[in-house]
Amino acid sequence: MRIGRILAGTVLGAMLAVGTVAPAQAVTTSTPKAASASVMGEMVFYDDFWTQSECVAVGKQGQSARMWKIYSCQPSLWDWDLYVGY
Repeated sequence: MRIGRILAGTVLGAMLAVGTVAPAQAVTTSTPKAASASVMGEMVFYDDFWTQSECVAVGKQGQSARMWKIYSCQPSLWDWDLYVGY
């Protein structure tokens, strides 16, 4: 019974946090993608990562290996999304 209350509180807290963060992310993430798309062409989704540092590390490794010319790590609701341009 007690675990159910803790779980319900955690889920409710997460829902409230998502509701307050999502509109701000939508405004801040749309401008960089649009600017990158106009300069380098289409940015495509490559993969998602739990942390920003992991996303940046993979982006740099791919750029060093010449798998893509440019990369961008964008926050999503639960993780970080890596977008690349060829």
